[in-house]
Amino acid sequence: MNKVYLLPWAMVLSMPTFAYQVGDVVNLPLADLKPTQPSIGYDQVMYKLGRYQFDQKKQFDEICEASGQKGLKHYSDTSVPGVPSSFECEQEVGANKKDMKTVVLAPNGDVYLTDGHHTFNTFTHMQGGGLNYRVNVLVDKDYRDLDNMPQFWDAMIKDGNTWQYDLNGEPITPADLPTRLGMSNFDNDLYRSLMYFSRDVSWNKPKNPVPFLEFYCSKELRQLTDASQYDLASLTGYQFAIEDVAKHLLSIDSDNIGGSGKSASEMGLFKQFSDKGLKKLSKSKGKLDYMLRYKTVQSGHGLAYDATTITPASLSLVDSFTLQQKRSFNDYPVVSADGSINAIVEIPTGTSAKWELNKDNDKQIIWELKNDAPRIVNYLGYPGNYGTLPQTALPKELGGDGDPLDVLVLGQAIPRGQVVNVRLIGILKMLDDGEQDDKLIAVLTQDSPFSEIQTIAQLNQEFIGVSDIVKIWFESYKGKDGGMQVTGWGEADQAMQVLQQAKASYATLAQ
Repeated sequence: MNKVYLLPWAMVLSMPTFAYQVGDVVNLPLADLKPTQPSIGYDQVMYKLGRYQFDQKKQFDEICEASGQKGLKHYSDTSVPGVPSSFECEQEVGANKKDMKTVVLAPNGDVYLTDGHHTFNTFTHMQGGGLNYRVNVLVDKDYRDLDNMPQFWDAMIKDGNTWQYDLNGEPITPADLPTRLGMSNFDNDLYRSLMYFSRDVSWNKPKNPVPFLEFYCSKELRQLTDASQYDLASLTGYQFAIEDVAKHLLSIDSDNIGGSGKSASEMGLFKQFSDKGLKKLSKSKGKLDYMLRYKTVQSGHGLAYDATTITPASLSLVDSFTLQQKRSFNDYPVVSADGSINAIVEIPTGTSAKWELNKDNDKQIIWELKNDAPRIVNYLGYPGNYGTLPQTALPKELGGDGDPLDVLVLGQAIPRGQVVNVRLIGILKMLDDGEQDDKLIAVLTQDSPFSEIQTIAQLNQEFIGVSDIVKIWFESYKGKDGGMQVTGWGEADQAMQVLQQAKASYATLAQ
């Protein structure tokens, strides 16, 4: 008879893995679960986190479901996710094993997660969660009779219990897999997110889905469209992306989608686009709404100045001087399909610590050193979010310094290391010790007092004094004899001309 281990905490913590058997339900902290795939769709996790912020009942309902307890029966304002006795589920733990996330047992004694990477990453980041948060999982397979870990991974691949492909669809090795849960440990697969949100619009899970169905379809999508071109920070942009992805999915005519050995119908692809599905997806308090609410908070829209030290979930703090993400910051296109500009925030509004994109490792934002000490601007904090534009490089013959273009993004503080959509409105023309050192000026495109501003002239008309503040700040932040001189302003068309030159220059250098 299969067992359900629901023991006092001290006994649970000491329960050895050799006691587990296939079919058992075991209670483990998230920190003990080893991932078996290299990437997740960040936006899928952000939808759940956004939903939980506004719908606590849904949070407890999914906690109950993940434990095989069908759903939530009762909770109160004092209920806490990590305290099962503070809320009541409909059934006992493990009553519905088909709803539970699964694990397998490896020869080295580790427990590997084979289903539930998105759910358990959500539990890792939700309020009341974390790596010490305990979950109930179902033991699906026992590989401990194998002699070594290479045999284990061969068996895992054969059984369809691991996905070992990178964001480009190229094979990886087990050594390339994350070692623990947490969004920053996983690559962000934009196609996986688009597949998730396209469900009920252009596909739905078949009765007996192949493992990693969304990833197989994502491999096909990579050949058909460039996910980085979409503005996935706005409702309009996401709707456009879903419609475009659906068009591509519906065009697939294959009996081996993504190497799955399955046809379009076997993978659950629709024969025609579902307008009803898109309307449901896009409605107020729908999936996109909840996801974008959470995502824009994470990317700084709406943050107060006391929240500027937040490290986004997609980045990891390597040390006190280094932030790092899984992908290169130069993987982002400087111009999205809708014409909006992507900007990398290095220094949030109101702060003075001088961080910058690492020239030697473009996956990192580092705290700049001066005289072997972290550099801090000895003046008022920056009057906007200061950063750079990806995939740009303006050489000296065009008035640059060979580095990515600098940009000041007017608006509330955005966490360091975030990439946000902005609109260029002009250019501040400057000299630094006699050398040209122009700064592009931009505004946030969403949830900002400046989001409707198109030009410097409009800024001056609607927000009196802002351009003067910016001018005075850059003239003065290096001190009385700092060598900074403002020579004038340029409008949006001039800023775009500089951007196009820098974009072309970067493309030439990258060849």
